[in-house]
Amino acid sequence: MFSLARIALALLLLWSTAAGATAGFAERHSELLYNDLASIHWIHPGDGCDCDKFCFQVMRKQSPHGSFRGLYRSIGKINLPTGPTSPLILAQTCADGHWIVYDLRAEEYLADSPSYELALATWGSPGNARPRFADAAHGAKGLRETLTSFNQNLAFAALMWAPFLAALAFPLGLVASLVLFVRYRRTRRGRDLAWAVLALLPTLPGLWLVSVVIFGVSFHLG
Repeated sequence: MFSLARIALALLLLWSTAAGATAGFAERHSELLYNDLASIHWIHPGDGCDCDKFCFQVMRKQSPHGSFRGLYRSIGKINLPTGPTSPLILAQTCADGHWIVYDLRAEEYLADSPSYELALATWGSPGNARPRFADAAHGAKGLRETLTSFNQNLAFAALMWAPFLAALAFPLGLVASLVLFVRYRRTRRGRDLAWAVLALLPTLPGLWLVSVVIFGVSFHLG
């Protein structure tokens, strides 16, 4: 007969395995709509930023993985789009905190300075209104995710939570099956037996894994 301590250790190892399976999904990347010239690659959080774990990267609209000339810097804040064909962006870079004004059509910098006032003056010279900003570290409010990116992130989220849901379904399914089987013993109704078997089926892989772990632990502990 197995001791309660060994069974608890086996369940703990099972839960650790499920938790470890999600370790590689800590990063999250999204594609955001911007205008007809550019889209925004948003890292929130993840590697690939010049600083910290949250940033924007401005990409060509026609080529989502292509950068604009010289615009290889991670961005912490960027102005909300002023129109579908507006070529100028006003943004704060991530690494040095500089404020930049960049022309997406000409692919050149109009300003690159630690002074926000200087960059704002350059931005406003063509008649642009005072900008509002999306912040990479605070939800990128004002920018909308593409449908493809949303579906991909939803699939990754489902994959990330699947081990936890499976680990949770194992004890719940086992308890439900035992309750239904006890009810069948009392009522002798075939419907209760059928539901007991159905509730037990999803737990069979978990039961097999727990039994393997218990036998392994028992063997090594003597």
